Amino acid sequence: MYFDVNSKRVDSPMYKLIMYLNKYEPEILDDDSIHFLFKNLKTHFKKLFYTVAYISKIQKDSDFIKNYDQTSVVSISSVEYCYYKISTIFDIAYQIADKLIFPSKKEGNRYEFLERQFEVYSNKLIALQLDWYKSLNKIRNRIVHGGITVNPFYVNDENVENRICFQAYNSNLDDLINPHYMYSNQYNNNINFADNYFVFHTHLLYSYLTDFFEFVLAEFSKDKIHDVKNLSLDDLPYEFFERDQKTWLLSEVDTFAEITKKMIALQLADGDLHHINQVKSEDIENFFHNFPFTMMTRISQGDWVLAENES
Repeated sequence: MYFDVNSKRVDSPMYKLIMYLNKYEPEILDDDSIHFLFKNLKTHFKKLFYTVAYISKIQKDSDFIKNYDQTSVVSISSVEYCYYKISTIFDIAYQIADKLIFPSKKEGNRYEFLERQFEVYSNKLIALQLDWYKSLNKIRNRIVHGGITVNPFYVNDENVENRICFQAYNSNLDDLINPHYMYSNQYNNNINFADNYFVFHTHLLYSYLTDFFEFVLAEFSKDKIHDVKNLSLDDLPYEFFERDQKTWLLSEVDTFAEITKKMIALQLADGDLHHINQVKSEDIENFFHNFPFTMMTRISQGDWVLAENES
């Protein structure tokens, strides 16, 4: 069996909701359909996470790109896969809420319905925002059904070294992704650095999931006399259950964190790659406490380090 000694743990956005159900309504967790959705969301998030890291790593191998990506199959497949995964994860979260708290009849489309549900929590759960997802999913839907072109580019020149970039175009060849300092390549017509773009949107997704499951828990428990601040159980088997649910063990966290830091530095350098090394580390780390980068404060050591400490 393979063990990644460099893996680390990231706080699970579903932790409190799962622990609440485990303590007060265990029969719901025994429902195979609910159990499958919780498990599947975690699995798809891992796949997204690893694909973003793969893009970052494979782009540095110029020989591989030259020999095997001449038709851009590797690049475009990875880009489209990330779009699909983000949409899938968002949909699974919605399905969980649909089973637990949403009424069978809903007014308006999905976005309108969600925005009405979120209104009362908007001041507290600031990541319950949908504009970023609407824009991303619009591109994803057009990839599936046609109507747009997603073009990959491999850039390796005096300004940008070994980067997979892309842009989405409509039939008039208009750019569909607006420039952003964190992921735009200003040296090449503001095409997008693929790793930066999907790391940024993975942060948005993680922040959304964290607040979304807080919202689901609040709605699910609001008419019940349960202590949502004390969700642990004293029995040893439940301690193991809690430990397993509290965090997600992920490979490539260091890669993801490094992309995040460079992306924030690019923002602070106004999109100028030549100046990112001049950005102070403390200025970068200040971003970790603000939306949407709070995942960076929710990373802990993996099981390999814990095992070494316990031995």
